[in-house]
Amino acid sequence: MDTELVDLLRQGNRQAFEVIYRRYAKELFGYALRKIKVREDCEELMHDVFESLWKRRQELMITSLRHYLFTSVRYMVIRYFSHREVKRKFAEHYQLFEAVYETIDEEQQRDPQTIHASLLQHIHDLPDRCREAIRLRITENLSNGEIATRMNINKGTVQLYISKAFAHLRGSYDKIFKPAE
Repeated sequence: MDTELVDLLRQGNRQAFEVIYRRYAKELFGYALRKIKVREDCEELMHDVFESLWKRRQELMITSLRHYLFTSVRYMVIRYFSHREVKRKFAEHYQLFEAVYETIDEEQQRDPQTIHASLLQHIHDLPDRCREAIRLRITENLSNGEIATRMNINKGTVQLYISKAFAHLRGSYDKIFKPAE
């Protein structure tokens, strides 16, 4: 029965996709929820798994649909935890960056326009895609998912770009915020 669904799915049959979704989504969601414990994150994970199934339908060689879907969820759970660690580190770095900025002695501060211009120059020094990701985060306040959609990349790549950008800016801190002597 699953082999027929997979064959229909490969042909782009949306009804087959819906049957697969109805047949497996609840069980897969329960599996993910036991691991992750955050309902909204599990919902997003499930969306990603089924979106990937649909997008990759023509190239997939699935012998066991159930095994394939559970393996996909397991992989996404592993990615979730590794990305959560990256997010935690990113948040720590951001807080450090913010704290350092706030503790600059007022007499050492440069005027805001100079800091802004210097910050833009250091952002401009980044590779194109990295610069675009940080620009979308800072100027448009987009989430990683929104940036990924806008740039047609995955969220993990966005996180990598943002982390690189902040590492670059942290490394350039003295040049950006300290007055020239």
